[in-house]
Amino acid sequence: KYTKTAEHSQTTAKHADATQEPAFEQKTTDPVILPQPYSKPGDFAAQYPQPLDPTEIIAMCEEVTLLQAIPTQTTALNAHLWREMTSLEFTSGSAYIAFADGECPEEYTHDGGNLSVNIKNIGAKKTLSYRDIKHSSAVAGSNWHGINTLVDGFPAGEGLPGGLDSATFQQELVIGVKEKEMRLAMTLVLNGWDRLLVLGDTNTNSLEFDGIEEWEANNTCTMHTNDNSASGSFSAISLDRFMIESCAKPDTILGHPSSIQEMMGAYFQLGYQGSQIVNHPTGDRITPGYNVSSFVNTAIGRLQVVADNNFTRNNAGGGAFQADLWPMRFNHNGEPLVYQITQIPLSLTDLVPGCTAISFEVWAATALVIKACCAQGSYTSQFTGRSTSTCTVIG
Repeated sequence: KYTKTAEHSQTTAKHADATQEPAFEQKTTDPVILPQPYSKPGDFAAQYPQPLDPTEIIAMCEEVTLLQAIPTQTTALNAHLWREMTSLEFTSGSAYIAFADGECPEEYTHDGGNLSVNIKNIGAKKTLSYRDIKHSSAVAGSNWHGINTLVDGFPAGEGLPGGLDSATFQQELVIGVKEKEMRLAMTLVLNGWDRLLVLGDTNTNSLEFDGIEEWEANNTCTMHTNDNSASGSFSAISLDRFMIESCAKPDTILGHPSSIQEMMGAYFQLGYQGSQIVNHPTGDRITPGYNVSSFVNTAIGRLQVVADNNFTRNNAGGGAFQADLWPMRFNHNGEPLVYQITQIPLSLTDLVPGCTAISFEVWAATALVIKACCAQGSYTSQFTGRSTSTCTVIG
């Protein structure tokens, strides 16, 4: 028994010493495998190709919020013409509505003007060969791991007040390259459509229709503006004063999500002034923060909020940016004042086929209409915040 115990102690000591010894040197060549070094069979990749995940993710941001927020009217005409009355007064120019017994009241007159917008074409075209279409359908429909599913991009307004939580689609199965390209063309056109509604003809391209910012910048629409240098920081009270001073009150506020967020936060502080108290006697956990909806309560009432990333936002330095808020009146007595006039809705058209290929296009014919410009507003201000974007935007 004594001898076994001693042997055990010696063995344990050896194991302990082994843990303190330097690492073993590894052999540079394998003594068993020949030839050295190992080489992969030359046709390995041809026999066992790397499979492709059949789901393709559009790793870009989408913005179609304003496109879905602005209502649409249809027409069969190439242009849209309407009339706005601009004066209604007594002929003499006085404001006398009283008159003496036995006499007649004063004559009155009114005047106005005809306004119009031309409807413009927007779209995209693609050409594919018949053989490629057939081949892609065979691959996508088999287990060869060809692309058969598209996952749409990131909705730019997701989670933001007045933003849209969905893009042009969510996830879609495609049976081949033609169906895939059709889906991508529609997404490209819809994103470009939304951008035109905001910015319009930014490149002096007469083929494009005017957007909201261009209607105001080109004096196409004489809007109510604050005409300030946008110095300092944003004030909810100042925006209230701006909207109150006009006799025509807005019902919607448009803007870049960053400026909309700052505006909503300012109104939140204006309403509570930091005086909220949370009482929770049970000791349960509390989730901090606040969640704002797509409406804001202002001095002139409850206004809908629409946030769109295509609105201009400029870096002002020092942790600030300059942008416009757009208090606008979308409807008046049941009649739309801001809307899209569309002659051809978004459509897919197969063009005349060639010998071994085919072309198709996705297109629409439309324009933006803004009526009663005195009821529309543009409020320029500086806001505290970042002006950095990360993901690439479609288009």
